[in-house]
Amino acid sequence: MAFLFFAILVALIVIAYFLGNRDLLSPWFLICLAVFASFAIILINYANWEVNINGTFILYVTTALISFGVGCQFVKALRPIPASADNGLLKVRVDDFNFKRRYPVNLFIIISVVCAALYIYKLLTEAAGDATSLSGKIRAIYDKIVNEDYYPGFLFNQFLEISMAIAYVNTYRLFLRLYSKSDKISRIKLIIPIIVFLVAVVFSSDRNIFIRYAFYAICLFVLFFRENCKKKNVNAKIIQIVIILLIVMVLLFFLMGALKQYKSNIFRSLGIYGGSGLYNFNLWVEEFDGELAYGGATFSTLLNTINEVLRPFGLDFDFTEYVRFDTFITYQSANGYVYSSNIYSSLKPYVQDFGYLGVIIFPLISGVFFQWLFGKMKSRKYGFSWILYCLLIYPIVFFPIAEQLFARLHLGIVYEIGWCAIIYFAVFRKKRSKKISVKQAV
Repeated sequence: MAFLFFAILVALIVIAYFLGNRDLLSPWFLICLAVFASFAIILINYANWEVNINGTFILYVTTALISFGVGCQFVKALRPIPASADNGLLKVRVDDFNFKRRYPVNLFIIISVVCAALYIYKLLTEAAGDATSLSGKIRAIYDKIVNEDYYPGFLFNQFLEISMAIAYVNTYRLFLRLYSKSDKISRIKLIIPIIVFLVAVVFSSDRNIFIRYAFYAICLFVLFFRENCKKKNVNAKIIQIVIILLIVMVLLFFLMGALKQYKSNIFRSLGIYGGSGLYNFNLWVEEFDGELAYGGATFSTLLNTINEVLRPFGLDFDFTEYVRFDTFITYQSANGYVYSSNIYSSLKPYVQDFGYLGVIIFPLISGVFFQWLFGKMKSRKYGFSWILYCLLIYPIVFFPIAEQLFARLHLGIVYEIGWCAIIYFAVFRKKRSKKISVKQAV
């Protein structure tokens, strides 16, 4: 069964690649690739995990991927030719970059350092306890967050959000610098806020923030490289560089775990984080009792956010409290290997809510959303649409690991996008239009 599913995933990747016009960032191709990579990790751990793939799991995952693809194709089929198109040409918005206009790189360094320092100070004084070593402090912060649901407060959380937004916009500005011959801004000064942000992420003990930024930067690189590379076999060159970037990302991810005093080696860490979410869903499906939550699982964060907003006005709804960490699945295989993981794929809440219907409905909605966002990004060159698409791409990458699209329907995502938009539009000029062929924009 495992190798049958592997063949199905290969077929879906090929179909998605060509239906996505060979675009490496097309949503359906990306989600099929993410599931394929996760399942490949499961196969690598076949003996240690005593892998036993059940038919229901294959049906659910295959249905979800096809449903996502149907949503993507639906948007492509309904997308009309804009009224501005004439003679086979379509107006495409392009950022009018004037490198003589001053980019506040020094100001961003100061703001980033101050915000990160205040955020880190808050964590060290309230959550680090009596630990003396750096790794001890980070571990104490992590334990307090996990075991006591520690939260540094709205204001200090905004300091992290501002530092994050500056890092995102600076990363975009850095790529402009790398691909421009006339731009003279200091690369070092652009990189400093990014490093400061990553240091704050280390103290936050939340490696998912780092993963989101890493994929944002990689996707942004793909967009810039493809736009500026005029040679043949662009995709082959992109894949070669992306593989190197992913290796660097995995190494940094592992080091962040080591700072939290995780004992697993790099291969075990990659296996558990990258593959166990999908495999845990496979194990969970066999035990699911069929009791449905009808939206309570998928929209738990949204419901609790609504509750928090309305509570000061005397309205308190009896929503199920959001559980940030799932129950651990732990067992020891016949060869002595101990398997323990508490992450599940995106499909678990969908099935909890509506059973098999859930893996049709929610992936379909996701496919429609991401294809629409992808189309908006493709109809523009550079600009905030590139930042927004790369910033929101992580639910696709996280799909085999954990639900990240509906689970982040809370005020945090509003702050994240909001600060990025404020900073971006404060430093870049408005856009002008030029014409390119319709085929390039679709």
